[in-house]
Amino acid sequence: MAAAVEMCFETESYGSGVSDASMSRQSEYHCYTDGSCKPADGAPGGWAFVIKRPGLGILEGYGKAYGTLAKIMEYRAAAEALAVLPAGTRAVVYSDNQSLVENLNKQLANWARSNFANVDPQIVDSARQIDACIRERQLLVRFQWLRAHNGNAGNERADELAAQGAREAKAELAASSRPKRPRA
Repeated sequence: MAAAVEMCFETESYGSGVSDASMSRQSEYHCYTDGSCKPADGAPGGWAFVIKRPGLGILEGYGKAYGTLAKIMEYRAAAEALAVLPAGTRAVVYSDNQSLVENLNKQLANWARSNFANVDPQIVDSARQIDACIRERQLLVRFQWLRAHNGNAGNERADELAAQGAREAKAELAASSRPKRPRA
């Protein structure tokens, strides 16, 4: 039911807004993730990530979906960010969604042990993808909450990109629902 289009692009430099202490760990990737959903018919949503790569430029990605919820887009953003990390990477995944951070820090291992039996059906696909990325790519990941709209450049950019994905999905839904004019 949900269709998605993925887009990724790189930028040369971008302020991450991370603390000096965390910047001292040069081998650690800093992944800022966010999800968005617009109130409209078809429930258009968007997800995004901004990844500060040690010694490299910034990697950004976003996508859109239909018939979704904000929490689904939040988990999708984290899953998509982990999917582009190189194997063996150490990473901090930042999210302004406290529930996501708490669940992934405290419950992900339990969910995997129970084959995701008691996971919210709306997020189970993304939770499985997150677990698979971590296990198969041997990632060392920590999930960290940060306050939304608080001046953190990485979080602000992820928010902008997620909103852009949701706007694009909303526009596509509106365009597809317009009546077609007969050709003259």
